[in-house]
Amino acid sequence: MQNNTYARPGLGQYRQASVETADRGQLIIMIYDHCIKWCGIAKEALEAGQLARKAEACHKIEAGISELMTSLDMQKGGDIAKNLWRLYDFYSHHIHEGNMKNIAKNFTEVQEMMSELREAWQKALSEVRQDRTLANKLSNGAPRSYVSMVG
Repeated sequence: MQNNTYARPGLGQYRQASVETADRGQLIIMIYDHCIKWCGIAKEALEAGQLARKAEACHKIEAGISELMTSLDMQKGGDIAKNLWRLYDFYSHHIHEGNMKNIAKNFTEVQEMMSELREAWQKALSEVRQDRTLANKLSNGAPRSYVSMVG
């Protein structure tokens, strides 16, 4: 199967530049978008009997979830960070189970839950950006790690 990124020159560089110039809040939203997209692909691949594609999609989802988990600051985040970690852990296990047992509804459920949480993050970021002091702290965060957003 051909990777569409290579079929469209410049798209890979555009995505890389988007990730490299995003602030921490934008990166979280991008990772959610990545996971949501690949949940849909996993479900479609399973329904089409494309098990290798489903496995690839699950790998990409789990990479995104791992990125979300490692981005949590458990000391500063307190109960919110702990609860998010538990939720991400649930997502990871649910995706893994869907992959191993070929359960399409697991992908749909994670996709729906992540979509709701993404919207909450988007709303929170909009509110934070209205406060310039908080917005500056957000954009001047710690060094980033990256999930492959290509594909």
